[in-house]
Amino acid sequence: MTQWIRFNLVGVMGFSLQTLALWLLVRGAGLSAGVAITIAVLAAVSHNFVWHERFTWPNLPREKRFDRWLAFHVSTGLVSVLTNLGITMIVMTATGLSVVPANIIAVALASFANFWINDRLIFRPAPVVNKSGEGSP
Repeated sequence: MTQWIRFNLVGVMGFSLQTLALWLLVRGAGLSAGVAITIAVLAAVSHNFVWHERFTWPNLPREKRFDRWLAFHVSTGLVSVLTNLGITMIVMTATGLSVVPANIIAVALASFANFWINDRLIFRPAPVVNKSGEGSP
C-alpha cells in the first residue's frame, strides 16, 4: 500500500509537469497536439523515474539503476506515450474537448497499467539468494 501511495504522489507531480508542459507547448510554442503530447509525456516519464528511484522504491541496488531506467523508459514510457496519444486524440475527436482536458482523462485511464508495470516489473526487488545459491521470491 505504501508503494501505491508514493507512486501516486510522484504521479501527481509528474502529471502537473506534463500538463503544464503540454499547455505551454500547444499554446506558447504552437506545436501540434501529437508532438506536444509526446514531448510532455517524455518529460514526465523522466521526472517520474528519478522520483521513483529516490522516493517510491528507494532501497533498490544502485548498480541496477541503468537497467531499471532503460526498462522504465521502454515499458512505462512507451505505454504512456501510446495511451496518452491514442486516448487523448479519441477523447478530443469524440467530445470536442481541447487537448489538456482530454489528456487528463488519458492519464487517469493509464495510471493503473503504469503502476502494475512499475511495481511488478521495473522496481521489483532482486530475488534473495540463499546459501545453496538458489533464488527465492
